[in-house]
This record gives sequence, C-alpha cells and structure tokens, in this order.
Amino acid sequence: LEWVILLASLLGGACLNPATISDGAGRVLVTFFAIVAASILPTITLLINSMTATGRSVESINKLEVELQAAMDALFLMFACVAIAVFGLAALSIQPVSVLKRIPMLTTEILPRAGQSVVVLALTLILIRIGQIPGILRRSLAIRHKIAINEARRTTNQNAPGLLEMKSAYENHPDFGKVISLDETTE
Repeated sequence: LEWVILLASLLGGACLNPATISDGAGRVLVTFFAIVAASILPTITLLINSMTATGRSVESINKLEVELQAAMDALFLMFACVAIAVFGLAALSIQPVSVLKRIPMLTTEILPRAGQSVVVLALTLILIRIGQIPGILRRSLAIRHKIAINEARRTTNQNAPGLLEMKSAYENHPDFGKVISLDETTE
C-alpha cells in the first residue's frame, strides 16, 4: 500500500501545473520542512540517551533497542526526505541556464514537473513516517515502563527486611501463648 501511495504522489506531483508549489505553497512547505527537521535531531538525541543498561534485563534491552532503532531509522529517513524536498524546492525557484531553455518544453514543463514530483514524493513519505513515529515511541515507552516496574520491584525486594529481622522487630512478650488454668486467672 505504501508503494502505491508513493507512486500516486509521484504521478500527482507530475500532474500539477508547473510553478504550482514554487511560490506561496513553496514557502509554506519550506517552513513545514524546517519544523520537521528541527524536531528530528533532538528526538534522536533523546532516544539515544534513553538506552542505558542499569538494572535491566537482556530481553528488555533487546526489545528496547529494536524499537529505538526503528524510530531512529524512520527519523533519519524523514530527515533525508526533508533535505531532498528542500533541495527540490530550491531547484524549482532557480532560473534554468539559457542552454536548457533552447530545448523545447524542458524548462517549462519537464523539469518543473519532475521537481514537483520529487517534492510531493518526499512530502508524502514524511507524512507516512510521521504517522509511524508515535506508535514506535509508545511501544518504547511501554518497554521502559515494564523495565522500570521490574527495577522498582527488584529494589524493593532488596531493601525489604528479611524474616529474622521482622521477627526480631516484633518480638512477643515472654508470657505470650502461655497456657494457664482457670484457677490462675481468678487470683
């Protein structure tokens, strides 16, 4: 399905009239891409810093690594798509060299449509990956939650007093449980 969507976006970008996304729409897209790019690198840094081994099981660390790797791959792909889209938008805004203008329809139809196709394709891929990031982060959070619960349980068990310490803290009175006759109670 993703490939069909990407192919449709590529063809859709080619079907747009030339200069459709080079003026006002282009500025909006550059702003959107800048916001996406600015959020990617800090997110990657936070993901990398969340991978510590203190008190964690090997299984949990492996699960967390898989989820964090998937998140980082998606984020780096989005970053690359942003770079490609911004490059495409910049290419659309630059006037072609005069030699290329001599080739019929190259600079008026073919190159603008190709540039728009690249920008729309990159935008579509970014939007697809943005939708995957929350799920990956939720799974990572669930794994970290499980790890934190296990670590808290282990710490509580380590710090809990032993049976002998509990018995000595709550010693019984020496007469506790002593059997006496009814005659002794009336005296």
